[in-house]
Amino acid sequence: MASPPSHVQALLPDPSCLKLKSVQQAESGPELILVAASNSVACCPACHKASHSLHSNYSRILRDVPWQGSNTELRLDARRFRFRNRDCPRVTFGETLPLVSPRFGRQTSRLSETIRLVGYVLGGEAGARLAKRLGMGTSPDTVLQRLKSGPSVPVQGAKAVSVDDWAWRKGQQYGTTLVDLEAHAPIDLLPDRSADSLAAWFGAHPGTEVISRDRAGLYADGATRFHLLCNMTSAVQRVLEGKRTALAKVIVPVRLGDSAELTVTRKWCIARE
Repeated sequence: MASPPSHVQALLPDPSCLKLKSVQQAESGPELILVAASNSVACCPACHKASHSLHSNYSRILRDVPWQGSNTELRLDARRFRFRNRDCPRVTFGETLPLVSPRFGRQTSRLSETIRLVGYVLGGEAGARLAKRLGMGTSPDTVLQRLKSGPSVPVQGAKAVSVDDWAWRKGQQYGTTLVDLEAHAPIDLLPDRSADSLAAWFGAHPGTEVISRDRAGLYADGATRFHLLCNMTSAVQRVLEGKRTALAKVIVPVRLGDSAELTVTRKWCIARE
């Protein structure tokens, strides 16, 4: 077991909460890096209050990004804490290290994000082949899973959107991919390839001014439906704004008989001015 270089500490997934213990360089197999959580306090994931009472220790094995082209694994010594807050149902809880890995994850967060970015560019099969050559062996299914579980991208106000299809199963099932042309980033994946779903997406994310698409007629239909709906909404709004005075007379309070209560009656005829 070699003594760890001092500069390796800065290369850990989250140097602020991890402490490097040692590095094991094996002749065959992945390089093993032994690290331990260094914070003396952890917050309960249920009520977010801090605890200093240590309950037990446990180890996690996480695949990490390759170092010098070699497969790398982290053996993380993590801890469980006691919690004595009577208002919280938790008795013990494991410390969370979101910048290192999600709960129950088998990969570090930075490895998952790297595989997700490779998948965005190349897809499942080609992405898995490239990842293997880069020392991040994975399967096409895992690449696609990282794409589906990737972080959400804010799409409100995307002015220029590119629309294209992609295959769940080539020749059988297709979805729709949407890309922000100004940010040069994918913003959403639709589960099917239809005009209705595209029109519904544009209706839920207003602000689009330019739509780039291929020659598929259904995308043109979806964009047309969305623009027709917008135009109709604007036309109705302009008409109602012009009849603001008359609309104010449609619902008026009246007093019936000797009762002191006010009721509302609806006039169905709009008086002409």
